[in-house]
Amino acid sequence: MPNSTLPSSLRKTSSFVAGSPLPFYYRFISSAIREIYFSKISLIYPSRSQAENTHPKLILCSHRNSAFDGYVALKAFPEAQALASIQLLNSRLMRLFFTGIPVVRKKDRQRLGINTNTFSSPSEAAIAHIKAGGDLLLFPEGSSEWGFQPLPYQRGAARIIRTLISEGVVFDIIPMGLFYIAPDKFSSNVEVYIGKTISITSQQNNLSIREWEQNIHNEISISLNKVSVNCPTVDIFEKASKHAFIKNKEGYSYSGSFIDYQNNPYQADQDNQNIEKSSILTWRYISFLFMYILFPILLSSLIASHFADARNTISFFKILGGAIATAIWTPILVMLLFYFPIFIGISLASALFGFILIRKKGAQIC
Repeated sequence: MPNSTLPSSLRKTSSFVAGSPLPFYYRFISSAIREIYFSKISLIYPSRSQAENTHPKLILCSHRNSAFDGYVALKAFPEAQALASIQLLNSRLMRLFFTGIPVVRKKDRQRLGINTNTFSSPSEAAIAHIKAGGDLLLFPEGSSEWGFQPLPYQRGAARIIRTLISEGVVFDIIPMGLFYIAPDKFSSNVEVYIGKTISITSQQNNLSIREWEQNIHNEISISLNKVSVNCPTVDIFEKASKHAFIKNKEGYSYSGSFIDYQNNPYQADQDNQNIEKSSILTWRYISFLFMYILFPILLSSLIASHFADARNTISFFKILGGAIATAIWTPILVMLLFYFPIFIGISLASALFGFILIRKKGAQIC
């Protein structure tokens, strides 16, 4: 049963209740934004050997494209709660989009001047959530980066797993990788690569708690690397991206092709093939022209994107800027519909056509 044993400081900061599913509001918001912004999100199961069961799940996910990675991951596990940086929960605006168990990172303490001790231990809250039957989404890297390898995995996941095993809790550990064809573009295709359930073979025996946690950390790191972007060099990352893009246009899984190439970089002889992007870009521009009635939203999204400090945060700002503009522009369109019903009706139909067109002709971008 859900419980509310968390300290008052944590309850004041988010609506998290241990054991409860993600609130309907955030499931609706995440689904709406995810389905509008991304063209297609595919769930890829390389092996369906994992048994479907009702065990609570700890989902360990790669972190590629800022905070909205969580929205993509929720496509596979829509009721999962997540650990969330206090930066996302520290303002009313951000709490319209995000909820979860507050985590104060080092850079959050520097940016916001927040003391870690202000909040209860996120690990304890995560453990309580899984013990109460809830699913937990965790990004072990702690922060996203559009790089050729994962950022260093933090030890928090191992601590959570070790505690749950020690207390005899039955739960599943699922590794998951996120693969964006174009992380910074509207209407990009995305694949969620869901690996086999991890069976922890490490036992405490004569090991200290620290040594046991280190063994668990090694096991989950190996499993997560197998389903994530984990190239030895930048050059191989770029070649794997190109190889996966070409294979995806031929009908193969982007994520599966990427992983195959990064594991065996010399198996494909496609390095000399050119990727034809001009026709795709042309269709994208044409599609946006049909969306002229949404110009304030598109412009706001474009302006907001310039606040990004790296490729992995561009979509974050685009989505925020576009969502805020939508909240303002939609009531205006409703009012204009009463005064200019034919023009607004035709314009909205045109926008819908452009939206469909960009998904049909302009979604495969690299």
